[in-house]
Amino acid sequence: MTKVFAPTGVRTPADRTREALNDAERLIPRLRGTGQAALDLLHLLDQAAAGLDELEAMGVDVRAERTRLESIEGRLRQNRRRFLREAGKVLEQERSAVQPDRSRWWWYLDEMVTEERKQRWRRLLIGSGIAAVALLVAYLVYDRVVAPPRNVRQAYSHASQGERLVTEGDLREALAEFEQVTTLTPDDPSGWVWLGVIHTLLGESGQAEAAFQKARALYETEYDYLVGRSMAYLRAGDLERARADIEQAIQEKPDAAVGYYVRATVEDQQGDCTAAIDDLQRASDLAEAAGNVQLQAIVRAQLAYTMQACAAQAPTLTTSP
Repeated sequence: MTKVFAPTGVRTPADRTREALNDAERLIPRLRGTGQAALDLLHLLDQAAAGLDELEAMGVDVRAERTRLESIEGRLRQNRRRFLREAGKVLEQERSAVQPDRSRWWWYLDEMVTEERKQRWRRLLIGSGIAAVALLVAYLVYDRVVAPPRNVRQAYSHASQGERLVTEGDLREALAEFEQVTTLTPDDPSGWVWLGVIHTLLGESGQAEAAFQKARALYETEYDYLVGRSMAYLRAGDLERARADIEQAIQEKPDAAVGYYVRATVEDQQGDCTAAIDDLQRASDLAEAAGNVQLQAIVRAQLAYTMQACAAQAPTLTTSP
């Protein structure tokens, strides 16, 4: 449905360009109810952009017209969803006929909106994954300590600050916080794990290994050590190391729900929705079989959220006005 705007008389390139700009400015606030005629706007933008390029090549000062075109483009971006509701799937057909290059971005508004939605859901999934790990950590802490003494509360405060600094990329300051944690609670393995993780991220392998050895000695089992280190790597954003640790943990204890829960969180952040949902379902089943009602409730809540978020990552655009 290629549009042809026929001249009504002898017009200069400047005339044609200004007319295209005028028509586009009149059309953009009137998109509602235009249906497929909304595609006229894209052709007008093509004409205006090509006309300005031609005039510039001739040495004409087109700064004022460039400003008008940029204003129209900005308004189209703001009204992109309205435009797509009007244009519908005919946009794909028209784009196939015109075959515009990527510099004419207005022809790819549908792809732009789809990617925006995917990015939004990706951010929500990542946020959900971080929140899920925080919830699991809170559960594990509550499971071990009901009314922590003063030094433990101080250590938790330093640990929270340290984790925040890690996410902000301030590793040296975070290291200082976790050094306080290990001073206040030297028998808590999680502080030593975090020291090892941060040293690893800083490329200080010797110090990292020393911290990890202390943590490993304090955990009851190798499984607990691997789960704890995996969660620390996960919260630090190192998904590869988090995945390697939790895979090894699952091999150590294949019937434990927590391992699959943590692996699901890693998969979630890696964008593997199917694997994340499968692991969450398995974690739920194992928690139920073990009679761990609290953990099962946490897992099932995360499973429901992940299923909803994953289903919405690639929404279908509405084509009706």
